[in-house]
Amino acid sequence: MNGREGLIVALPDEAGGEPLWMRVVDGAVVQRGAGANWLAACGLTALPSEMVVMLVPPAALVTLHWALHPDLPVRQGRSVARLAALAGGIVPPDQLFAAADENDDPARPHLVALAARSDMQHWLLWAQHHGLDPDMIVPAPLLLPEPEEGFARGIIGGAAVWRGREVAFSGDMALAELVGEAEVREVAPAQVEARAIAALESPTLNLRQGDFARRARRDWDRKALGRIALWSGLVLLVSLLISVVGVTREYVTAKRLDAQSLTLAREVVPNATDVASAESEMDRQLAARGAGGYAFTAPVAGLMRAMQDSPGVSMTALSRDADGMIRATLAAAKADDINSVLLALQAAGFTITATPSQDPSGRTLADITVRP
Repeated sequence: MNGREGLIVALPDEAGGEPLWMRVVDGAVVQRGAGANWLAACGLTALPSEMVVMLVPPAALVTLHWALHPDLPVRQGRSVARLAALAGGIVPPDQLFAAADENDDPARPHLVALAARSDMQHWLLWAQHHGLDPDMIVPAPLLLPEPEEGFARGIIGGAAVWRGREVAFSGDMALAELVGEAEVREVAPAQVEARAIAALESPTLNLRQGDFARRARRDWDRKALGRIALWSGLVLLVSLLISVVGVTREYVTAKRLDAQSLTLAREVVPNATDVASAESEMDRQLAARGAGGYAFTAPVAGLMRAMQDSPGVSMTALSRDADGMIRATLAAAKADDINSVLLALQAAGFTITATPSQDPSGRTLADITVRP
């Protein structure tokens, strides 16, 4: 057991009977008793988290089969043995549960334990009701040694159990015609206990598999969690440092570009103290010369805004002179509509001129100029 604790509970053979239990520490039985009072008897409030729990169901409720398939690969032979055991049951296969051993030697027979699904459910519910989640369910006959010949007989859970070569049954099945004159060797209780203790570490067959497999325990390792937290913190710190370095590098680059831009701008505006003032002064000078971005966008934006209030006015031409003056041709059914646009431009602070005319269709036209 390597210092581990174990609890072995042999379920009663008859309804209403009391289970027999043994507490194992360091490979030796330290306490035993009957009933479900193991916690009180052991002076515990709860089972240790590392304790291995083994249930031993009555021999009469688990049938053992041995099947040899030397011509098949081991895994296929094991599957065939399970299917054959299910097919040979006296009830429909969907009401039965078959579990196989882990034998990997094709020269040896595969061992299959067959039990009713309702019994498996009952045993697990009983265990849960008494605060147990068994790590293993081991058939009682497997706690007896397999004899070379004849039968071995022992008392497990208060009931007689028989085991022969590739056969096992409970005491009430030991009919004279089945046993005959075969040699019967009595197995001492101490030997049964020794095999049960050994099964805690390595059972011959565990019924907790397939649909009834035990859910794996997830024990959090505090040291592992600490390492995860440490590495996560380091990753975050490195990411933060990378971001800071990137931002700092971009800031230094931007400052260098600003300095270079200011140096170039002072060739035009010597009195500029920073990039913003240099840009503002250059825009002012360009606007005064009728150039620059604002010399086009501002008058056009003002013209469009003035036309929004006069839906009857349309623009048929738009151009910009070299000196920055905007020229446009407006058209409307009535001259008053065009006048409304011109008045709105003047109110917005633009300097305008207008030359009226008329197109062949009778619409009123106005060739206008707009300057900031």
